[in-house]
Amino acid sequence: MAKILSIIAVFIVVSIVACMHTNAAEMSEEEYVRLKNRLTSEFMQKLKDEIKNELVAELKSEYTIEPKQKQEDKQKSQNVASRPAIETQPSDYRETHEATDKSKAESTEEDELKLDAARYKLGEGLTFGEQMLKIKGFGNVDASYSDNHIGKSANQEGNAFFSMGEFDLFITSQLSNRISILGETVFEFESTGEVTPDLERVLIHYDVNSLLKIDVGKFHTPIGYWNRLYHHGEWLQTTVERPEILKFEDHGGPLPAHNAGIQLSGSAMLEGFDLNYFFTVSNGRGIDTTNQQNMGDLNDKKAFSFQLEAVPHSIVEGLRFGPTVYYDSIPEDETNPNRANEIRELIYGGHVVYSLKNVEFLMETFEINHDEFSGGVFNTFGGYAQGSYSIGKFKPYYRYDYINYDSKDPFYSESEFDFLDTNMHTVGLRYELSQFNALKCEVSHGVFDDEDANIIRLQTAFSF
Repeated sequence: MAKILSIIAVFIVVSIVACMHTNAAEMSEEEYVRLKNRLTSEFMQKLKDEIKNELVAELKSEYTIEPKQKQEDKQKSQNVASRPAIETQPSDYRETHEATDKSKAESTEEDELKLDAARYKLGEGLTFGEQMLKIKGFGNVDASYSDNHIGKSANQEGNAFFSMGEFDLFITSQLSNRISILGETVFEFESTGEVTPDLERVLIHYDVNSLLKIDVGKFHTPIGYWNRLYHHGEWLQTTVERPEILKFEDHGGPLPAHNAGIQLSGSAMLEGFDLNYFFTVSNGRGIDTTNQQNMGDLNDKKAFSFQLEAVPHSIVEGLRFGPTVYYDSIPEDETNPNRANEIRELIYGGHVVYSLKNVEFLMETFEINHDEFSGGVFNTFGGYAQGSYSIGKFKPYYRYDYINYDSKDPFYSESEFDFLDTNMHTVGLRYELSQFNALKCEVSHGVFDDEDANIIRLQTAFSF
């Protein structure tokens, strides 16, 4: 920028001198126009060259992160190079060489000290070095009581119990200004007493521009709003439990919450509203509801999902809504005669969300269509509606869950979980005990396949 200002200053000075010369020599009008055009042309060319050079330098810097120490070393080397050359004798060269080696050793030791230095900030996690490697965590401890044990639920046995919930490690690292990686590992406490690590998400993210962002790896399927926004940390969400329709696969959820593949996303800022999109190509489901195809694709038929979201901020601030569609071919299970055929899966859905200041409202609906290639067609419909209002540190909320399964659907009926028709009302309260610790209490009354149950859940959820 300084160079551009210098060129402009030179142009002004030359113009003034040219005008003075014109007055002194009484240049003809034609000669004056030619001189003026020549100076203008030369000025514009130099200005274009300077702007081009600065833009190229800026673009290069956006795709690389140069550690501060390297920048200082580069500056030092430039200063040394600008000094006049000094003739040295062999003995002088040896002394200079030894001094240089000593300087390099000290510099390397300083770099190592800087890389070894770590910084921890509450809520932001542990940060290492120039790459901005961050480690964050989430956890929760629950207590639950039910007056009627309905069906099989993951890691929950009995009617009254304490549960360790999940311990979630969330790791991110910035490889450059536009390239980053993300890893999320959850340690799950099994009913057998074992602790099982589960790599829930691992991906590399390329931030090309606002219209195109690329994620490659294992990610949460952008199916609906909740699954895209709320991940495995229970502290992130208002309620104790996820909506019934959006539970994770290994907790008895009916939707494909995780997938391995590639995701394209972006946002277009239009007049009066923003338009977001998400498109994925992945391996899709395995042979049953819990099987995730992270290392291959049994039938080589890819799953596709697409979601659009409109954010009309100039019309209704805080409102967002949009449709979702998901398509897959679920491979047959050769070990189960009731699952001898592939199943075409088509999921339609949509969400409406309003979140502004103290008010939060979320609503999503899904229709799951399973079409056996042998001819059977099965439909499942479900959704939820949730509202909350923050009053200081308190946040009362209400949610309604509804799922109507097709009892003849072999994909659900042959699962290890009990997929029951659900009609449930939940009232709860969240209290922010501190900035990174929340206490939650909720009471639910539900009807599950014509059987009533009353459930009380308590939770302390935290982030560190």
